[in-house]
Amino acid sequence: MAVYKRENYWSYRISFKKENGKYGRINSDKKYRTKKEAQLAESAIKNKLSKGFHLDEGETLFTDYFEEWFKIYKKGKLSIENDVDINSTLNFVKANFDGIKLKNLTRKKYQEVLNKYGEERATATVKKKHTYMRACIKDAVQEGVIYKDPTYRVRAIGNAPTQKESEKFLTEKQLIILTKNLMNTHKVEYTSRNIIFFQIATGCRFSEALGLTWDCVDFEKKRVIINKTWDYKYTKFFSDTKNFSSKRSITIDEKTIELLREIKLEQTKFELKKNIRNKHNLVFCSFDSFQVVSNNAVNKTLKKFCEKSGITPSITSHALRHTHASLLLFKNVNIKYLSKRLGHNSITTTLQTYSHIIDEMEQQESRHVDNIISSVYGIKEVK
Repeated sequence: MAVYKRENYWSYRISFKKENGKYGRINSDKKYRTKKEAQLAESAIKNKLSKGFHLDEGETLFTDYFEEWFKIYKKGKLSIENDVDINSTLNFVKANFDGIKLKNLTRKKYQEVLNKYGEERATATVKKKHTYMRACIKDAVQEGVIYKDPTYRVRAIGNAPTQKESEKFLTEKQLIILTKNLMNTHKVEYTSRNIIFFQIATGCRFSEALGLTWDCVDFEKKRVIINKTWDYKYTKFFSDTKNFSSKRSITIDEKTIELLREIKLEQTKFELKKNIRNKHNLVFCSFDSFQVVSNNAVNKTLKKFCEKSGITPSITSHALRHTHASLLLFKNVNIKYLSKRLGHNSITTTLQTYSHIIDEMEQQESRHVDNIISSVYGIKEVK
């Protein structure tokens, strides 16, 4: 029986053969006033089945589908950090979409969940959850599990104020004060400070600095090769760079080269004295055991010297990368060169990341042009 009457309403039941040879069944999930309405709905479902939609799978809970999607298509495919982010999103789905079937997931429900989540969170946080859920749902649409995308034109917005990581950097004046205070009492065995100096000079990510080995330091050409990182969060071992463009050669200044020479000399002395080998050949590690220095230790050192330098709020080690980039931008270093130095995928990435600085520079240039034209008319320069 395809269309049938139950008490005072009409429904439909459709049986069909699946690709694996087994039979499936789709029951009406809505009550229709007339037989004609039920027949039209049944016809629409049959039409979708004929086009390859697997509508019976729409009975699957969103939580179950997301979990399977994660395990089959995403887990272990990129970085451990990516897996952690998606697993966090899975927990979010379980908490907010529990018991909801894919076919019953509406755009309204999806938007309401994001709205609630964004009440006390930053937009970037909301967008991260939305990105993974939307990717999963789009795959469900592509597979014919559902035929409407409930994430269509949904807005992922948070209410909590946020500051982009790239906007957290030191001015040139602050950097000079911080560097001076760091150098005043510096000893070569202060590894956290060594990493800070290196990041200021190169703009390297913290994981790239940790992953630097002596075979990648060219003292004669005054350059270092960045071809790997150290995964300090999960594996506690060498890992690949963030992307292919992150593999690069970086020139370094004489002061930094001298620092590296001192570190190498002291490490060699310690190896001979204690008969302990730097088994990973790391540039930046503790002098008493050749252990990797934690990100927390470096950030604590930064916080201490930021406070001593009158810099508030204090910054983290990642902000040193942005400080390096902003300093070079304000000194009119070529954007293409800077992009390669930072290991960005493209100049577009650099322009987008540091758009706030570029906007400020354009304003300065605009004032400069105004003054040039004004001088033609004998008008005094306005600063």
